[in-house]
Amino acid sequence: MGDPQLAISNEFMDALARLPKSQRKKVQEFAKKFRADPKSSAINYEKIHNMDDDRVRTVRIDQKYRAVVLHPDKGNTYVLVWVDNHDEAMDWARNRTFEVHPETQSLQILNVEQVQKSLTEAGARESGSEKLIPHDDEMLLSFGVPPVLLPAVRHLESKEQLSQLQTVLPEESYESLVWLAEGESVEEGRQAVGIPTVPRDATPMGANQEILSSEDQAISNRQSGRRFLRVSSDDELDRVLAAPLERWRVFLHPHQRQLTERFFAGPALVLGGAGTGKTIVAMHRARQLALKLSNNQKVLFTTFTKNLAENVESILKSLCGEEFHQIDVQHVHDHAMSWLKPSGHLSVGSDDDLALAWDQVAVDNPTKFETDVLREEWFYSHAIKGVTSREAYLQLSRIGRTPLLSRRDRAAIWKAFELFEESLRLAGKCHWIGVVSKAAEHASNVASPIYRHVIVDEGQDFTASDWRFIRSLVRTGQDDVFIVADPRQRIYHEPTLLSDGGIEIEDRIHRLQINYRTTEQIRNWATDRSGGCDTDDLCDSSWSEIATHSLFSGPDPELIESEDLESESVAIAKLINSLKADFPLEEIVVVVRANWLMKKIKTVLKRHSIEHAALGQNISDAQGVRLATMHRVKGLEFRCVIVAGLAENVFPTKYRGRQDDERAKRQHVIAEKNLLYVASSRARDRLFVSTVGGFAKSGFLKTAST
Repeated sequence: MGDPQLAISNEFMDALARLPKSQRKKVQEFAKKFRADPKSSAINYEKIHNMDDDRVRTVRIDQKYRAVVLHPDKGNTYVLVWVDNHDEAMDWARNRTFEVHPETQSLQILNVEQVQKSLTEAGARESGSEKLIPHDDEMLLSFGVPPVLLPAVRHLESKEQLSQLQTVLPEESYESLVWLAEGESVEEGRQAVGIPTVPRDATPMGANQEILSSEDQAISNRQSGRRFLRVSSDDELDRVLAAPLERWRVFLHPHQRQLTERFFAGPALVLGGAGTGKTIVAMHRARQLALKLSNNQKVLFTTFTKNLAENVESILKSLCGEEFHQIDVQHVHDHAMSWLKPSGHLSVGSDDDLALAWDQVAVDNPTKFETDVLREEWFYSHAIKGVTSREAYLQLSRIGRTPLLSRRDRAAIWKAFELFEESLRLAGKCHWIGVVSKAAEHASNVASPIYRHVIVDEGQDFTASDWRFIRSLVRTGQDDVFIVADPRQRIYHEPTLLSDGGIEIEDRIHRLQINYRTTEQIRNWATDRSGGCDTDDLCDSSWSEIATHSLFSGPDPELIESEDLESESVAIAKLINSLKADFPLEEIVVVVRANWLMKKIKTVLKRHSIEHAALGQNISDAQGVRLATMHRVKGLEFRCVIVAGLAENVFPTKYRGRQDDERAKRQHVIAEKNLLYVASSRARDRLFVSTVGGFAKSGFLKTAST
C-alpha cells in the first residue's frame, strides 16, 4: 500500500487564510507532524456526531482549533479539508458531502445547504420554459455535474440562474456549463475544460467501485488537481501554507497543468487573452523544467518589461525550493547586455540620440527619401524582420509597405543605414537592436550553452531581432523555447513573426481560454474594443477566432462623461470617495495615457485629501490609490480600474508618422486600441471609463461590430 500521504484541499487553504497569523503557524507545525505520520497515536482523531460518513474526522491542533480530515477507509491518502474553531469545524463537516464523481472520477466536496437551496429554487420554476442547457442526464454527468444537482441544472433558464450555481457546483462542471450556455458544442466544451470524452463502452458505473472510490485514485485525477494537492515534502508544505490566499501557486486548471508538465518536440507557443493565466503557466513550467535539470544546467525566464521580470523573480522564489537556483530571471535587454559587458562599457542611445544620428544622415543622404522614411524602413527591416546583412535586405519582402522600392533604391537605403550606424558609433552610442544582435553572435559561438530551456513571457512584444537572440541561447531540441503571448497586448510595434527570428513553432500552438481575472462583462468590453482582434500575429495563427470566457459575473463597465479635464479630475475624486467603502484604496488604480495627465489628477486628489501613489519603484508600503500610465500598468491587476482622460487629442495620441503611409496610420490606431484593452483588462471587479468632451461617441469606444 505504501507510506501514508498528505493532500490539502483549496477549502483548507481558504479556511487557513481566515485564521490569525499566530494560529497559522500552529497549523503549519501540526501539518508537518500529521504528514510525517497520520497514523500516530498522538493524532487525536474524533468522530463527528450525527454524521454518516465515517471517513470524515476532526483532529486537534490545540485546545481551540481543529482540522477536518478525510480519513480513508482504504488507500493511504489523508486529506486536510478544513480548519476552524472546534464547534464551527464540526458544523462545517456535517454540512458537506465528499464523493468521487461516478463519471469523471474526481473527488468533489458539496455544500449540503447550498445544494438543497438550489434544488428548491429549481423546483419552484414553472415547467415548459425553454431550457438553457438542453442536454440529457448522461451528457450532464459526463461534464462532472454531481448526480444530486442534475434537477437544478436541467431547470436552468438563464445565464443569471447559472451564475448563481457557481458556488454550488464543482469547478469543472460549472465551467463546462458556461461553455454550453454560450453556445459552444459539447466537444468544444470538453476540450476547453479538459474533460476527456467518455467511451460508450467504458466500464459501467458501479463496476470496480472499490478501486474508483479510493481517494488515492480520485486525487490523482486531473480535475481533482483543481482543488487538491498531494504534498511530497515538508519544504513544499511550508511554501504552500505560507501564502494560503495565492491559490494559483497550488491549484491549476487541467490545461494549465498539462502545459507546465508536457514535453514538446521543439519551440511551443501558448496564446491567451488577459487574465487567462499565461504568466502563471510560464512560471510553473520554469519550475518543472528546473526540477529535472542536472546541476550544471539552467532555465532562463525572460520578459520584455523590467517590472514584470522583477515580479516574476520574486514569485518564483516563493514558488520554488532549491531548484530556484537553476532559474535565471531577467529582462531580455538586460540579459543581452550581460553578454557584451566583458567587451567593455556600452551606452545605449536615447530617442534623442537616435534622432540626432538620423539628422547626421540627412546631411549626406545617399537616397531620394526623407529621413522619416529611412528611419521607419530601418526599424522594419532590422527589428521586425530581423535583417542583419545587405544581401538579406535586398531580398526582403515588403508587400503592403510604402513607398515602393527598386533594387537600386534599396542599395542606396542600405548605405544610409550604414551612415546611421557610423554616426551612432562616433557619438559613443549604440541601439538595442544592435545590442541583441551582437549578443546573439556571442551566444551562438559558445561551445556549451548555459541554458537548457528558455521561457518567454509577453512574447507579443519581442521583435525578430529579440527572437534571434533567444534562438541563439539554447540548442534546438526538446523543450528548448516556451513562449506565452497575447497579441491583443502588443503595444510597442507592428506584428513580428517568430519565423523571422528563427523560431519554428509548426503545430505546437496551444490556447488558454478561461479568464480568471475579470468578470465576463469587463472581458467583453475590453475585447470588443481591442485593435488587434483581426491580426494574425507571431505565427499567422487564427488566435482571434478562439473563444474565451470568464467564469465570473459582475456589473457592466460604467461610462463617466465630463465637459473638460478639470471637471473630470473632480469627478474621479468623488468616485474614489464613493468606492473606498467597498474597496481598499490600494486596490483602486487610475490609468491614463500620459504623465502630464497623471500630474493633473494628482493635484486634484491632493486637494480632496485622497492618498495616492504613482506606480514605480519602492511603493509597496505606500498608502492610497494607485496611479499609472497605460504602459506602466501592463502585467498588473486591481479590483477596481478607472481609465481616465479619454479625450480628443489625448487618446489616441497624435500620429506623427508620414501622412501618406496608410499602413503606419492603421498600426498606430491598433496600438492605441490595444493600450485601451491592456488598461481595461487590469480590472477584476469594477471598470470605470472616463471620457471628456464627447469622446464617449468616439470610434475608439465603439464595439468591434459597430
